Amino acid sequence: MFGKLRNKLILINLGVTTIVVLVIFTSVYLIATGSANNRPPIPENQAEVFTDDFTDLIALTIKNEKQAAARDLLLALIFSGVTIEIIVAFISYYLAEEAIKPIREAYESQKVFIANASHEIKTPLAAISANLEAAGIRNNKWITNVEKETTKLTALNNELLTLARTDLVSKTKTEETDLAKIVNENLKTLEPRLAKKSFTKKISITKKKKLNPGDFAQIFNILMDNAIKYCDKKIKLSLAEHELIISNDGTTIPEKDLVHIFDRFYQVDKSSEGVGLGLSIAKSVADKNHWQLIANSNKTCTSFILKY
Repeated sequence: MFGKLRNKLILINLGVTTIVVLVIFTSVYLIATGSANNRPPIPENQAEVFTDDFTDLIALTIKNEKQAAARDLLLALIFSGVTIEIIVAFISYYLAEEAIKPIREAYESQKVFIANASHEIKTPLAAISANLEAAGIRNNKWITNVEKETTKLTALNNELLTLARTDLVSKTKTEETDLAKIVNENLKTLEPRLAKKSFTKKISITKKKKLNPGDFAQIFNILMDNAIKYCDKKIKLSLAEHELIISNDGTTIPEKDLVHIFDRFYQVDKSSEGVGLGLSIAKSVADKNHWQLIANSNKTCTSFILKY
């Protein structure tokens, strides 16, 4: 994230510098060459002293000298411009790094705090759940409400912890992975939820891929969970050599919402369960692995495409 910000600042500085250099150097070149070309080869008050042939020779020589001088000037300006751009690039890099340094430190501190806080919150939540179960109180709406809210809070805390850990870890371990096996194994756990859906899958991948199997499985489960939640009746899964596509026939996502679909805590349907972290986690995991996660939605289906 901060690398993109730094690069953006550098590009802005280089863009402004390039425009300024081009305007100034073009003006210098046009003024210099225009002035030279408009100057007569021989002063008019001295022209009658020379013969026509000698005058033509002088004019040709001066013309050639003007062209050579123009080329030299152009090369000098190009060399100067490139040198200036390189110097500005290095200076911009240094200044951009210094500018985002406090932001990066604050961001990292925030992530560490969220990760630590979420980890600490897990213990009392687990204790509440265990005590509710041990109490054995059934058919009590108040206890049922507490159990439901505890479950929701536990899920939210786990999502926040996952998100914080994803942001803190910049590198990921890769290995030769059988993606078809991961998909089929995770689908078995989803069979009860898929029982009442029209589910079709197409697996055409034939080779193992070198990537992080845990990260792939995490994104797969998030996208499948999202499809099951929001589909009407149909869910389609396609696994190919370089992409995973999961589609559902749920309500079309408006364009104004689609551009924010991976934003944290953003929900198209505010009345739905969850807090809008699932797709954000999937996007963060994909970015960490340098994969591309795309969302498309039209009248027939909504699709999430993972390119790896």
